Amino acid sequence: MQNGHNTMMNNIRIFLSMMQRDVRVLSREFLGDLVNAVTWPVSLAVTFGYVLPAVGMDPKYGSFLVVGALASTFFYLSLGFGNELVSDFCSLRCIDYFFTLPASSYRFVLMQRVTSFALHSVFISWPLLPIGKLILGSRMDLSQLSIVKLTLMMIAAGFFFGFFGLWLASWIQTNRAFNSVWRRVYTPMQLLGCYWFSFAQGYKVFGIVSVCALVNPLTYMCEGVRSAVFGQADFINFWICLAVLIAYTVVFGWYSMRKLKQRLDLL
Repeated sequence: MQNGHNTMMNNIRIFLSMMQRDVRVLSREFLGDLVNAVTWPVSLAVTFGYVLPAVGMDPKYGSFLVVGALASTFFYLSLGFGNELVSDFCSLRCIDYFFTLPASSYRFVLMQRVTSFALHSVFISWPLLPIGKLILGSRMDLSQLSIVKLTLMMIAAGFFFGFFGLWLASWIQTNRAFNSVWRRVYTPMQLLGCYWFSFAQGYKVFGIVSVCALVNPLTYMCEGVRSAVFGQADFINFWICLAVLIAYTVVFGWYSMRKLKQRLDLL
């Protein structure tokens, strides 16, 4: 019993030490990462909030896309996270150092990587909403905004996409092979994941075929974020989105841990 308690405490200390190191490293890179993250939503806000409405597009579509960019940012960051892991697995395998620390558990090490990603991506994504509001002004209605719901959805998204990046790293063998992810995974998931349209709009156009979008976890992130910002009326119920995203997180987490144990030959 005492040995088990000591092992757990060692794992927790290693986890916290790794988190402390990541905070120092990521804080130095925060500004650059933030600039990278805001480039896309700022471009959307200007183009779809001002330019295209001048030729007849609904001015509200700009705010619709900017809020959806919160989900897209998590997705984009997860691909970078997965690519970084694959690069390490294929070269120096620096992650092995943490696996060899006394009493360290590979699950704690991998959970730390996901937790670090989740917190970093949440802090990077939060400024997108006020920046979008600053650019769009009255064209972005935040009267229905729920900070609590938005925070819950962003934390859930951070952990889901962290495990999603881990899952990608569990089966993609090389950096070169990872290039295909942008075309084979990112593009179809974003285009068909209710980023450019709501599920209700998709159902009006495609009918029962639009149910395919419900398999896409990005759908629940986009619909959940928009319901937290714009209100529940036009989107999938927030609590359903949150529950499904958590369920996806459990599935991807279990599978990625299992596959990485095999790939990295961990005991």
